Amino acid sequence: MKLRLLIYKFMCTMFILLGMTSCHWLFPEEEKLKYDRTVLVYMAAENSLSWEDPYTQMGFHQQDIDEMLQAAGDIPANSRLLVYLDDTELPRILSIEQQNGRQPIAKVLHSYAAEHNSGDTETLRLVMEWVSENSPSLNYGLVLWSHGDAWLPAKAPQRSICIDNGRNNSYSNNGTKMDIDAVADVLAGFPRLEFIMFDACFMQAVEVAYELRHVARYIIASPAEIPNPGAPYERMLKPLFSIPFDAESVVDGYYRAYNDSVISVFGYGSDRYGVSLSAINCDYLDDLAAVTAEMVGKYASKEEVIDLDGVQRYYPLSSKSRPEFHDMNGYMLRLVADEADYVRWKSAFDRAVPYAKSTAWWYSNDARMQYVDLDTYGGVSCYVPQDVSIYTGLNTKFRSTAWYAAAGWSRVGW
Repeated sequence: MKLRLLIYKFMCTMFILLGMTSCHWLFPEEEKLKYDRTVLVYMAAENSLSWEDPYTQMGFHQQDIDEMLQAAGDIPANSRLLVYLDDTELPRILSIEQQNGRQPIAKVLHSYAAEHNSGDTETLRLVMEWVSENSPSLNYGLVLWSHGDAWLPAKAPQRSICIDNGRNNSYSNNGTKMDIDAVADVLAGFPRLEFIMFDACFMQAVEVAYELRHVARYIIASPAEIPNPGAPYERMLKPLFSIPFDAESVVDGYYRAYNDSVISVFGYGSDRYGVSLSAINCDYLDDLAAVTAEMVGKYASKEEVIDLDGVQRYYPLSSKSRPEFHDMNGYMLRLVADEADYVRWKSAFDRAVPYAKSTAWWYSNDARMQYVDLDTYGGVSCYVPQDVSIYTGLNTKFRSTAWYAAAGWSRVGW
């Protein structure tokens, strides 16, 4: 009897040990996780943004890296800030690190032997693979740093996101760009990001966010032009690493840098930068699309023209290649005639866009000071198809976006 009991206990012990071991076989990835969060700044700077500012004597990419170094102490010990930098030198991956008792450094973790086209999604894929393999984390954030032009296709005369014009033409903006749907395809191959922040103009468009809704939880960006100095990273690193993610504080840090200080455009005179920003929670974008489709179906018509005069525009000059980017809330206020319908739509909008801030103006490179209608400001732009000749090509391009069908535009003749 004692022998049987001993054998029974031995078998039970072995079963438990094997079961514990099998957990490691079943979940090997948990063993690899090293950081709570890695934030990657994908800095496509082989364009006019690497031009040396005469007042700082640095390119805007260098200014932003300096800001990150200033705030290196805000990076938690169990997190990591990486910068993929493609400027006029060979591309490399930097780690922004605080050193005990010494100056923070931008440590080169990886150098590439050949030139990259950072305006190509295959380069984005290559960098994301390196980051996921070499900085395994519980979650990730991504900053796309460059020029941007909302949802417009990369083949348009302007750009969608990120420009690389080649080493022989480093200060021009005539290079390769990435389409937003192609960016979404690449990011779909990796764990869903906690956030994407666009340090680039015009990217807080509902068409952009809807394309990215499955690959990121939050989108933080501006519907308008952003200042040449871009995001104030010295104020933003702490909330970028917040767990749970504090999108509101990221927006606030960015906004307050331009609202609370006089940041002059030229280093003299009265023209000063401003900024418009918002945070989109992608988990609520399908709900917003559904109620928008209902309102578009009820109130929009190709035959009946809606007067858009006075609706906030985030690009002030119409052209064949770039639409006006109307404020989404301002447009729906004009479109939806019934107050109860608008209130229902606005409730869905507020869930999808939980936070938005804007200074009273922003500086446009094309049209100087532009003023914001703060009473109707929603912080997200939308495309409004129009039956005028300069919009013919844009209407065609708009039909290729996922938002076009989801928001009901296909049902009303557009």
